[in-house]
Amino acid sequence: MARPTVQKNRGISDAVLNIPESATHGTAAKIAALNTSLPEDEQIIDLSIGALDTPTDPRIDRGVIEFVEKNSETIHAFAPIKGFPFLLASVAARVARLHNIAYDPDREIMVTPGGVKGSISVAFHALLNPGDEVVIPVPNWPHYSDMVRLHEAVPKTVLVTAQDGLTAPALEGALSARTKFVVLGDCINPTGKVYSTEELSALAEVVARHNVRRESRGESPVYVLFDTPYEAHIVGARATTFAALDVPLPDGGRCSMRQWTLSVTGPGKTYGMHGDRIGYLCGPSDIVDAAARAQVNITSFASTYGQVATHLALQPEMDEVAEARAKAARAHLQAMLHELEAVPALKILPPQGGYFLFVDLSGYADAYQKHGYGSAEQFLLEEAKVATICGSHFAEGHSQHHFVRINCGRTASVVSTAGIRIRRALARLES
Repeated sequence: MARPTVQKNRGISDAVLNIPESATHGTAAKIAALNTSLPEDEQIIDLSIGALDTPTDPRIDRGVIEFVEKNSETIHAFAPIKGFPFLLASVAARVARLHNIAYDPDREIMVTPGGVKGSISVAFHALLNPGDEVVIPVPNWPHYSDMVRLHEAVPKTVLVTAQDGLTAPALEGALSARTKFVVLGDCINPTGKVYSTEELSALAEVVARHNVRRESRGESPVYVLFDTPYEAHIVGARATTFAALDVPLPDGGRCSMRQWTLSVTGPGKTYGMHGDRIGYLCGPSDIVDAAARAQVNITSFASTYGQVATHLALQPEMDEVAEARAKAARAHLQAMLHELEAVPALKILPPQGGYFLFVDLSGYADAYQKHGYGSAEQFLLEEAKVATICGSHFAEGHSQHHFVRINCGRTASVVSTAGIRIRRALARLES
């Protein structure tokens, strides 16, 4: 009899071992492998990973080429830890145009490698201690919780609705003496929730009250990580950004949220620059300095090529590119919505922004479970040949197996074909 295999202790970090595999990275390769054995009309359509098919504006590529030809010594030399001064100035100008808030490019902004993830990471490095809690409303981007654990802190998820998002009473109930961060943002992935100024102000009042009490006792405040990678994809009026809010206090005074807010974003979703892996962080100068101290010991500085490309993308003449990309993606979402709204049992809340649909298929759960499918994601993959992402990936600790996130940022023809497939698969299930 063969001896049972014993897993040796290889000393891998508990924090790393507790992190699940990414729901998206590597998906494209897996789908491509599956499609090699399928006829063309049955090949899987990938609506899982959240990128747009709209190509990057060619002016950005041409500008990088010209910069390299004229400034190769800059491209191949060490860059400043916080980013090239010309990029920091461009970030400050773009933020001022979009949000009407002024940041000092020398003191209150830094550029990070690794996209927006890099900015979140250095913010967590700068502020999280083991055992600190981070309040995360879910459904939401799954990597927040993973990154919190990597810092030996504790994610505290709060289940919210797509319509309301995190409310002031829910935030009040989630805060504790150990809370260090609250994660908020615009155009939430996957629900498309866009907070109004009134909703953000109500949340800000809760944070302000807690922080005034904490600081009177010499304790650390609660910080807000305001993450906005989809900021260009907001439909309709734009709310006041969190850092610009000034809210009343119980004693009649007022309090600015700027001192406790770290805003992070990047060019990836806005300009189609996912591979450039650039993010940027705006916040109080002492926190930015602490984040830079962490970054110099992790990754040093962001790629010089990516910084040049981002500088070009953030110029005023490119604002219309960001708007056009967002409108095209939204039109494709409306096409998918048109197909799915023809299915009576589907529950679809049109998102307030963005190009994702977060679809509730629980009305079909009994039917597809009888056919051996444990989740809506599995059913759509096998029966519609459409790859989505299971809702449970976005709601740690809460079952969302009958929800899927659908990326409608693909081309119009791809989205239309996928919508027809999903509708027909559900019709077959009904019959």
